[in-house]
Amino acid sequence: MRAWRLLRSRSANPPRGCSMEEDLNVMGSGLTLIQRVAICFAAGVLGGLAVVLSSHLLFALGLSVTLGVNELVSLKSPDIYRPLFWAGLWGIPFGLLIKAIWRRLYLFGLLYFLAPVLALFTIFLPMSGAGYFGLQRGLRFTVYLLLVNLPYGITTALAARAIIGKKP
Repeated sequence: MRAWRLLRSRSANPPRGCSMEEDLNVMGSGLTLIQRVAICFAAGVLGGLAVVLSSHLLFALGLSVTLGVNELVSLKSPDIYRPLFWAGLWGIPFGLLIKAIWRRLYLFGLLYFLAPVLALFTIFLPMSGAGYFGLQRGLRFTVYLLLVNLPYGITTALAARAIIGKKP
């Protein structure tokens, strides 16, 4: 019984330096690492949505067919969830790095689309039988993949900046 009262008194009056606000605001940095990662996951999902919409735009302009792609990414459930989820996962490393690259956020965002594209070119396309860089489907297909994924990084950076504000 005495241990229970001691435990209750400690939780009611936590020692100085152990408040939840201090835990969340580590060394006055604004956001914790987990908060930045969560925000960038959401921003990555928005970046993924930009990629899906860019595929529809390229198809409407006739560039998709010219570059050897005849099918659109479906906007219907459950097909839409997979690219959005993967884009959110690619937002996590962006969130891990965002504090360090904050001054050059938009430049980093513009170039960041290369990270998931490199994984696509060297891991996922060979696994699907399209070869490295998708070259078994032709060079035009590789160019299409670069074009369609181009909006990912900058959209992720813009969304993260809009959510975070002035300081990460």
